[in-house]
Amino acid sequence: MIDATGTPPLATDVDGVGALAMAFTVLVDAHPDAAYLLDLDGRFLAVNDALCERVQADRASLLGQTFDDTVAAIDLRFVRKKFGEAARGESVQYEASGVRPDGTDFLAQITNLPVRLGGETVAVVGCAVDVSDRAHALQRTRASEDMLRLAGRMARFGGWSVDARTKRIRLTDDTLRMFGISTEIPLTNEVAWNLHPPGDRERVAGLLQRCLDTGESFDVESTMVTTDGTRLTVRTIGEAERGSDGSIVRAHGAVWDISEYAVERGRARDLEERLATSLRTISDGLIFLDASWRVTFVNPRAEELLGRQAAELVETDLWSVYPSTIGTPFETAFRQAANSRESVVHQEWVELTERWVDVTIYPVETGVVLHMRDATADVSARERELDTTRRLAEQAALLDIARDAIIVRGLDHRVRYWNRSAAELYEIPVAEALGAVVTELIYDDLDEFNAAADEVMREGYWAGELMQRTRGGRSIVADCRWQVLHGADGEPEAVLCVNTDITAYRREQETRARSQRMESLGTLAGGIAHDLNNVLTPILMSAQLLAHDERDPGRLELLATLESSVKRGAEMVRQVLAFARGVEGRRESISMDNLLDDVETYARDALPHTIALEVNRPESLASSTGDATQFMQVMINLLLNARDAMPEGGRLRVTAAIEQHDTEVVSIGHTASAGEYAVFSVEDSGHGMTPDVVAKVFEPFFTTKDAGKGTGLGLSTTLAIVRSHGGFLQVYSEPDHGTCFRVGVPISSTVEQSRPTLADGEPLPQGAGEHVLVVDDEEFVRRITCQTLEAHGFRTTQASNGQEGIDFIESGGDPVDLVITDMMMPVMDGAATTAYLEEHHPEIPIIAASGLTSHGDSSASVGMGVSRFLPKPYTTSLLLRTVRDTLHEHESTRADRE
Repeated sequence: MIDATGTPPLATDVDGVGALAMAFTVLVDAHPDAAYLLDLDGRFLAVNDALCERVQADRASLLGQTFDDTVAAIDLRFVRKKFGEAARGESVQYEASGVRPDGTDFLAQITNLPVRLGGETVAVVGCAVDVSDRAHALQRTRASEDMLRLAGRMARFGGWSVDARTKRIRLTDDTLRMFGISTEIPLTNEVAWNLHPPGDRERVAGLLQRCLDTGESFDVESTMVTTDGTRLTVRTIGEAERGSDGSIVRAHGAVWDISEYAVERGRARDLEERLATSLRTISDGLIFLDASWRVTFVNPRAEELLGRQAAELVETDLWSVYPSTIGTPFETAFRQAANSRESVVHQEWVELTERWVDVTIYPVETGVVLHMRDATADVSARERELDTTRRLAEQAALLDIARDAIIVRGLDHRVRYWNRSAAELYEIPVAEALGAVVTELIYDDLDEFNAAADEVMREGYWAGELMQRTRGGRSIVADCRWQVLHGADGEPEAVLCVNTDITAYRREQETRARSQRMESLGTLAGGIAHDLNNVLTPILMSAQLLAHDERDPGRLELLATLESSVKRGAEMVRQVLAFARGVEGRRESISMDNLLDDVETYARDALPHTIALEVNRPESLASSTGDATQFMQVMINLLLNARDAMPEGGRLRVTAAIEQHDTEVVSIGHTASAGEYAVFSVEDSGHGMTPDVVAKVFEPFFTTKDAGKGTGLGLSTTLAIVRSHGGFLQVYSEPDHGTCFRVGVPISSTVEQSRPTLADGEPLPQGAGEHVLVVDDEEFVRRITCQTLEAHGFRTTQASNGQEGIDFIESGGDPVDLVITDMMMPVMDGAATTAYLEEHHPEIPIIAASGLTSHGDSSASVGMGVSRFLPKPYTTSLLLRTVRDTLHEHESTRADRE
């Protein structure tokens, strides 16, 4: 029953629901949000003032009414459904819209919680928060939720009463069960008071007596002990009940177990104390502000950084403390953090403490947290660094026109200065280089760099060469001079680097060294070739001479094998001489298009199917001048090398193009003149070569092939042919990335007429008794040459050097019709001999023989009295035909003169 005053009386039997209504009234009557207690039929058992004000009705008119007669909800069915869920024991929170008595719309957040007695739901406690303006209602919503959570913990509660006259204590069954007292045994005052331990007992008894004497209500938290010794923290509320005459007839109230709440509260207090201790002792400053910018907490470090006490700041608006910051970046940072809900970092100068402070503003639900760190040392260091960089930049500006790359890097290897020459050398703009790590910009080999960097820090200066790279990936060799720069305090601050590009100089050095090495090898090879030709000549002619009269097939086969082997050896010597002296040959117009056609045809026949051939060519190629056979030999050598570099197959690309070079072209061992070139590139995808192999690959007899699979003369001969034609040869190779050879042949319209070659199908010429003087320091060469000539109708005389031969002629003996002389002899060589004979005996024709020429066409040696040239080792056929042609030409010349 509810009386007209709206206060639920405690029934004579101490009704549990009545005690609940009394507790509700005490707890939430002054709460700012609408709160209510409903029975399971939805009727109001208790309401607070806020609800009465919200619906514009008094308490008496509301009590006993159902909520759906009072609430102006738009979706009443939904509201009833949610109430039913709470009545069945579920906790419910939802939002509902409605219309206020003044006709305005509202949105309410409603929370309904079941209240249980003895394990059964007996009522529903609820709270309605007007969230039409959510920002203003957020804090009240949280407080209401706290209140409802507290009300939910009222499940362990009961009622009590004390008669004013008899002082008899009565407890409800729920209260008895709470303290472990049997409901079957009458309760005595002694048992009831023994539930209170000493100290708390006197305090509660005093409050109760005052209530009975004066009618003063009370609300007290104390400790009570159950019959099994369990200590409970309880909350007891009480008030006086008066009779019809106004006298106090009894005191009654409610008591509930708040032990769990007390434990949680204790834990929260401990946590709060530990957190407060941590916040007070942290090395950085912390300030908490609420949503209205009021300071709620300041730790000691923040006091120190700001130069103000916490008492001056707490509960004070931030902008009233620092009005000068309004409208500055400081305020902008705060607003940005609050609006974006993201942290913002700002740096501010604190005038009171003369410090720079880094402030990180963290937005939180209740406002913002300021984390402050003393940045004075960092700012000073940064200013010193900027000052140093500025000073160095001013000094380096004087060197900006220098050709050397000038770089200033910090001890962290970040670039502080990068002059114009550095930008040009490394192809990296100044703006991009500044602040970047220098090792990431221009170095690949960090071991070399780190070793140099360690030494310059240890010694103060370092000089040496380092491999560096440009942005485009081009490798360069830099001559580096590094100097440590010190600050005002004498400590190292940076490193000044002066780097000079010496790539071209090192390449020229390598080219000169290679050229000298190859020249030395050429000289050595030439000497060896001369001696070998002198050895091979008598063997070859002896084999041919013996075969002339031999009829035994077996012996003829042996002599043919011997002759073939000698010719093979002579060919190897010829290749050595080609490397040593260059290659002679015909000079005639060559169609580069036809040459490329022949190369493609040969390649498709010679290459295995596992190698894919690709030929790239322009529509037409200009003609060049030279020996087509030798050019074909060059291309075949390169194709075969490419094939051997790809034993598992791969890709072979042949490219032809016309290139104009305005400056000299760097080649292997020499430089080619500027001009227009037909350029052929042979590129394979094979295993490639290391730089060491590339440096030696053109040396004679050097090969990377297995024994018996290469002579090591192919590329040296190729180089000699290209060089003799005034062209260039270049090679690019990397291990596992293939090799590319580039052959450049100058384009020229000048054509030399080729000299006629000997016909091999004619019968061997025979002599008619002509007298031939053979001059050679090699006895075996003289002997076999004379035997061969005598076997074919000539008479011969031998001389071991030029002086001996001249002495024979001057002796006036048998007249000499022809002289065959070696060019390299002791005492008197071939050149001196031919010069003497030309002056004193011009009527005697001369044939010059030598093992130092790699081709039978040696026009450069013809002249100065020499009619023909005979290259060693020579065959019987070549010897006899050369002698015949020389004698016939001499006879024709003499006849013309007569």
